[in-house]
Amino acid sequence: MKKGFGILEVLIAAVVLGFLIVGLNKLQMGNREALLRVRARDAASIIAQHVLDSLGSVGINSIQVNSACGTGTKLVYCKEKYTYNYEGDSSKIKTKIDYNVKVELLDSSTQKSDTTRFAKLENTYAKNLQATVEWKFKNSPQRITIAKVVR
Repeated sequence: MKKGFGILEVLIAAVVLGFLIVGLNKLQMGNREALLRVRARDAASIIAQHVLDSLGSVGINSIQVNSACGTGTKLVYCKEKYTYNYEGDSSKIKTKIDYNVKVELLDSSTQKSDTTRFAKLENTYAKNLQATVEWKFKNSPQRITIAKVVR
């Protein structure tokens, strides 16, 4: 009767362990990619909210269509390159993403009121703004859109 393991059993165990290690490594790389994708989306929403809050703080009378953003558009803000750098603490992840930010003035006809019944005076008390942030993640275009009513 034999005691111990044979060379065949040891080789099979080594192959099974190798497959497990490769599978765990692929799982870890997938988690890293998901983390980067979530970080990029979070940064885009922070940028959009920051731009909308900045435009809201200047007052609705100052929000006008910007001719520098192109003719025939209702864009009030456009910036082609807004760079976000992220460096992870423990995982040594370094990422640089360039964002394109555009803010469009939507139809504000529902936010107008007639001030008197004798004279036709319109008063705009709010404006609808829609921020669109675009970026590329692994050569795949990504986009988020956030809308806000500025009073």
